[in-house]
Amino acid sequence: MFKFRKQFLIGLTALSIGAVGITAYADSAAPSAEQQAKFAEHMAKRQAKLHDDLKITPAQEGAWQTFIAKMKPTMPAPSAQRPSKEELAKQTAPERLEHEADFLKRAQARLAARTAAVKEFYPVLTPEQQKVFDEHFRKMHHGRFGHHGFGRDHQEGGSAAPH
Repeated sequence: MFKFRKQFLIGLTALSIGAVGITAYADSAAPSAEQQAKFAEHMAKRQAKLHDDLKITPAQEGAWQTFIAKMKPTMPAPSAQRPSKEELAKQTAPERLEHEADFLKRAQARLAARTAAVKEFYPVLTPEQQKVFDEHFRKMHHGRFGHHGFGRDHQEGGSAAPH
């Protein structure tokens, strides 16, 4: 009897944690107009800094504008938005996993488009500009992923080492 009660409590705890995560996922709303404007301003500043750091020449300006247009983040279509709290509650586990798989497919498509844009723009740059561009992306990815590890040292340029 005690073993069953313990397993039941562990299962209930796991379900509760999952429910909290799903509720947080469902309650998060689309960004407000103010948040979108703030994000756009931040992106414009970063793009201007990169433009200045790269010292884009007039001959490269067309390629730069094409690159920026292709890298511009897009809001997902309304049909691709997160399901409501009520819709999530009605979904079965396979339906939720299907929704997550669709999300990951869209994310992969966005990444493929951004990769193609970088591959198209990169050869237009001089070797010195390519070094600046590489450094920009290294810093950007280090900021997003580097400080949490993923099997890497926390120091700059650290080797992959198990912790």
